[in-house]
Amino acid sequence: MVGQGKYKEALKIIMEDLPLPGVLGRICPHGCEDACRRCEVDEPVAIRDLKRLAADRFDPRDIEIDCLPDRPEKVAIIGSGPAGLSAAYHLARKGVKSTIFEALPEPGGMLRVGIPEHRLPRDVLNKEIELITNLGVEIKTNTPLGPDLTVDDLFSQGFKSVYIAIGAHKGIEMGIPGEKSKGVRQGVDFLREVNLTGKAELGKNVAIIGGGNVAIDVARCAVRLGAESVTIIYRRTRAEMPAWEEEVAACEAEGVKIEYLAAPQEVLAEDGKVTGLRCIRMELTEPDSSGRKRPVPIPGSEYDIEIDQLIPAIGQRPDISVIEDIADLEFTRWGTTEVDPITYATGKDGVFAGGDVQTGPWVAIGAIAAGREAAESIIRYLDGRDMREGREPINRDDPVYRPIPKDAPGGGRVRMPELPVEERRGNFKEVELGYDEKQGAAEAHRCLNCGYCCECYQCVEACGPKAVTLETHAQKPETMALEVGSVILAPGFQPFDPSKFDHYNYINHPNVITSIEFERILSATGPTEGHLVRMSDGKEPKKIAWFQCVGSRDLNRCDNAYCSSVCCMYAIKEAVIAKEHAGGDLDCAVFYMDMRTHGKDFEKFYNTAKDKHGVRFIRSRVHTVEAVPGTDDLRIKYVTDDGEIKTEVFDQIVLSVGMEISPDIIDLANRLGIELTESHFCKSESVAPVATSKTGIYVCGAFQGPKDIPESVM
Repeated sequence: MVGQGKYKEALKIIMEDLPLPGVLGRICPHGCEDACRRCEVDEPVAIRDLKRLAADRFDPRDIEIDCLPDRPEKVAIIGSGPAGLSAAYHLARKGVKSTIFEALPEPGGMLRVGIPEHRLPRDVLNKEIELITNLGVEIKTNTPLGPDLTVDDLFSQGFKSVYIAIGAHKGIEMGIPGEKSKGVRQGVDFLREVNLTGKAELGKNVAIIGGGNVAIDVARCAVRLGAESVTIIYRRTRAEMPAWEEEVAACEAEGVKIEYLAAPQEVLAEDGKVTGLRCIRMELTEPDSSGRKRPVPIPGSEYDIEIDQLIPAIGQRPDISVIEDIADLEFTRWGTTEVDPITYATGKDGVFAGGDVQTGPWVAIGAIAAGREAAESIIRYLDGRDMREGREPINRDDPVYRPIPKDAPGGGRVRMPELPVEERRGNFKEVELGYDEKQGAAEAHRCLNCGYCCECYQCVEACGPKAVTLETHAQKPETMALEVGSVILAPGFQPFDPSKFDHYNYINHPNVITSIEFERILSATGPTEGHLVRMSDGKEPKKIAWFQCVGSRDLNRCDNAYCSSVCCMYAIKEAVIAKEHAGGDLDCAVFYMDMRTHGKDFEKFYNTAKDKHGVRFIRSRVHTVEAVPGTDDLRIKYVTDDGEIKTEVFDQIVLSVGMEISPDIIDLANRLGIELTESHFCKSESVAPVATSKTGIYVCGAFQGPKDIPESVM
């Protein structure tokens, strides 16, 4: 959709599952790209960046969100971060309105206070939160859970269920001497102040402890706020650093120094204020429980650095002080809530929990997924239905993919445009500027379409008679056993594919088309609504040539010795209709070996086309089609009945392709055990033309042999 510039349609698809497309298009860690099969060619498709492009080009607030009729029940959500917003969005779509209670002065949770504006502009976040409130969701800020507002109070106020999504906003301490000195501040607290006020107290020489995205965000904020030197101290190597590589690279480009294989031992202070940091060198040994190599200190390698501010960013945990007294609510040893892994239900009836309060600090897309699942559970809870039924994880061990083309061109992904480094200091302008339409189309077209159907459901939208619906689209093949007295085979044929004939230029030139494709152009329901134009430039053709017997009567190039029977008449019909559509000034020429128009006034129609409509019939078989340089026209050479060599230029060439039996039908015949002719049509006897070689199995239509519609009906 994005590759075709259909941004609205793309957003509608995205927002079936994701309520924050512009937000996630910027901050999602894009783990889906690791599974992209484009990696087998060069680099994965930039899925995240393309979702952002859709949200940048079309306002998500203008997408019509399909919602069920309003229900009377109310749900309370504690926290307006990604998990809470997602739950509210999906509940609203099911007709259940919710109220979100947020402790902070502005909604968004960690999206608001944990991610700097140079990565996530506030106008993007604000408008996508507005998208959710437009569905009837109410957000009450400065309303924390606590003594003045408890879960029991919410049930007393008429809320039928409560979803706890308070996030993980409490920084983890380092546990070293001097940590309480003035000038030591948790990374999450620093980011919260910067993101809410645009400023924070900052030293000249800043050290940051940690290797995750929070540490990187703190460092890049410190640079923007004017710190003279910013150093990240990380106890492992860059290879083990959990922060995204693109963020680490941007951090270094902006002047941040990263010290690897070092760890803090003591905060040095004078008069209670930070003056330095004592560190020790580390080395890596065997991997620990996280799968990363375990760092251990090197004895005697201590060293001091001069700093006036230290910002630890080694992790966060939920602040469970506001929920630890809730009856029947249980917690893990990591300080997160215990929930059912499928339903997100806690031990207290009607109370659910998800997001970072349940997983510990994780990614926004994970919290959004948890909110969606919790919403489904809450709906089932309100309905009194089984909350687990049909929701076990599906393991796709044998996915079916379209083969990757061997000649797929490489070249890598389109690089994200960025704000120049020299323009970043002293401001929080967005660094990643987003694709323009041309770049987005180029990146989208790198997709290999390896999944066959991408489930965009545009076929459902386009089907006027509603034959294709979401229900029929979801149908799966099923094997059925039927008791029958006989079987009639009428599987038809497939048109010959002229791609193998290089000399006709069918693959390379848009104005060389098949007779089937030309029929679509002439049709009022076709791509041009019956208006006769050529595909390359939309120009109305003045000269069209038909080449007969393409894929028929040709043992040299395709092994099809038989006549396909129908090509002569449909070429004449197409030429006559084309002249009618063009108003009479169209030159139509049919190149043939011999015209087979016997029976049912076909010869009369042939003569009328020639004498009345002026269709030229030229007995000659053209070998090669050449493109005329500098134009979209086509040049051919041919020999007349008199032996004269002529050259003509045409606007368009139509290949009158014959019939052949597809490999699938041949396989069906072999499985049924019926005999075929050398040309792979069904073998039958003249005295029993509809009987196959197997008793009880009969044949009709073009599988008997080439024939037109009236013959097939008879």
